[in-house]
Amino acid sequence: MADSTHDAITPETAPPLRTLPRGVQVGVGLLLAAAMILGVALFNRENGGAGLTDPGRTVPRVGDRLAALPLTTMDGAPFDMATLNGHPVWVNFWASWCGPCKAEMPDLQTVYAQERAAHPDLILLLVNTADVRQDGVKYYQDLRMTGTLVFNDGSRDVGPYRITNFPTHLMIDRNGVVQRVLQQSLDPDTARQELQHIVG
Repeated sequence: MADSTHDAITPETAPPLRTLPRGVQVGVGLLLAAAMILGVALFNRENGGAGLTDPGRTVPRVGDRLAALPLTTMDGAPFDMATLNGHPVWVNFWASWCGPCKAEMPDLQTVYAQERAAHPDLILLLVNTADVRQDGVKYYQDLRMTGTLVFNDGSRDVGPYRITNFPTHLMIDRNGVVQRVLQQSLDPDTARQELQHIVG
């Protein structure tokens, strides 16, 4: 009499892999290896050729000049990047669907208002990224944000950059040079500390 427990785990209609011919086993192994390689390749392609642990390939490096970004304003007009010239600029890439982005926004507004009182030329550039425009506008208005809201309509690709982590913050000095790259949420104390790299 057959062992019912064994039959439940390995039915007679599905023989264990070890009973398959050697050639079939090799073929299955090769197919699994090919699937894994293809998965990695597709992941890297989706992330601009670099994984999430290689932010230097998706965002500017410290010491780079900020590239011209094809952004638009709330009314759909092209944003003039020249308006940033000579200003310390705090860039925040965010989206309304991003929980950490939304959680930090009230703190960003508080810190920006305080720092702008001391440094009137400071600009907070809120780049709504990979989002639905009206959702970004609504959240910005609901929070009564006072930073400059711009849009990279519906894509993670922002000029030469690809934003893979949300939120991402850049601190740009008055010469347009990137001083800090932060792929994380900022609490008020951290935000104030980071701003000192560009407002002094």
